[in-house]
Amino acid sequence: MRYYLSLIIALLVTSVYSEEKTTLYDFRYWTAPDHTRIVIDTEEDTLFSISKNNDYIVISVDDAEVLSDTFSNIFFEDERIQKIRIKRDRETIKLIFHINKDYRVKHFTLTPNTKYKHHRLVVDIIDLEAKSSVKATKPVKDQTLSNRKIILVDAGHGGEDSGAIGKNKSQEKNVNLAIAKKLVANINKNPELKAILTRSGDYYIPLTKRITIAQKEKATMFISIHADSVENSSAKGASIYTLSEKGNNSKLAKQLEQSQNLVDQFGGVETVIDNDQFLKNILTDFSRKDRDIQSQQLAKEILKELEKIGPVHKIEPQKANFVVLKSPTIPSVLVETAFISNPTQEKRLTNSKQQQKIANSIYQGIIDYYLNLEKDL
Repeated sequence: MRYYLSLIIALLVTSVYSEEKTTLYDFRYWTAPDHTRIVIDTEEDTLFSISKNNDYIVISVDDAEVLSDTFSNIFFEDERIQKIRIKRDRETIKLIFHINKDYRVKHFTLTPNTKYKHHRLVVDIIDLEAKSSVKATKPVKDQTLSNRKIILVDAGHGGEDSGAIGKNKSQEKNVNLAIAKKLVANINKNPELKAILTRSGDYYIPLTKRITIAQKEKATMFISIHADSVENSSAKGASIYTLSEKGNNSKLAKQLEQSQNLVDQFGGVETVIDNDQFLKNILTDFSRKDRDIQSQQLAKEILKELEKIGPVHKIEPQKANFVVLKSPTIPSVLVETAFISNPTQEKRLTNSKQQQKIANSIYQGIIDYYLNLEKDL
């Protein structure tokens, strides 16, 4: 048995004598509520084909070899993939994904960027009746409950998009999700409020889809959770951003806009909301002014609460052209909870008790915003 296993691996993995082969560098998988994503790190101009049957999917790569160091990463199982086999058909490597029912398959390629040095082949196995990225909510008969304010809490990044990396290798996507989950738990203890997560696990959601989730769930508020990162490791403190379609002239805001709005790096080429004429028309009407005023008020209330538990980087809400803040008519803010690039703040961001304090402060800011809103009515 060991002999045959060694023989199979020897046939598949790259050797010093096969430099002319196309190298498949690594394999990664991400499970989302409505799809499973397969990511293969490849060379430029890799020749491949994808075929599909009812119970299996085959990814064929011409004249290819697999690295011995990442060979074991090929094999993965989840609710859609029952098992994976690999076989060589002459000069072609075939990855055979046995699936438990018929799925829709989509694929695209991505070029290298600051996070990934290789070209990538991305294959999505998508439910035929794709479920929402959030759980469907049952209709509520009680009139008082049906009028609850619905808050969409967005944990920034996810899946292939790790976000910023701390000095001690903490990943922003994990910090964001941990704080977002604690915030949602806080909000859902209040019978007058209801919170929903854009993502509940480690998978990527395109930026514009986060907005459409808010619209589908009839959200009345949008809170996006992030952590800052700059080259200066002494930078510290929380910041809150609202939308400015003209962008921000500050160096930090421009850097954040660039990193947050890389819409084609992880989810395929998205249609950025600025190019959607229907949504663009909505953004030019009078409702935008109300949204902007409300977003500023919400940002101020949350910032006041965050200031009670730690330093703030900017004492006033900032403005930036973040795609996720472009929900047409509801108050929307992006909370940079602290600097993950600061080792001291990174330690705080990865501490469960400190995460809870941050979530509590954001929650109290939301409550203060609604209380002030009621006073003005």
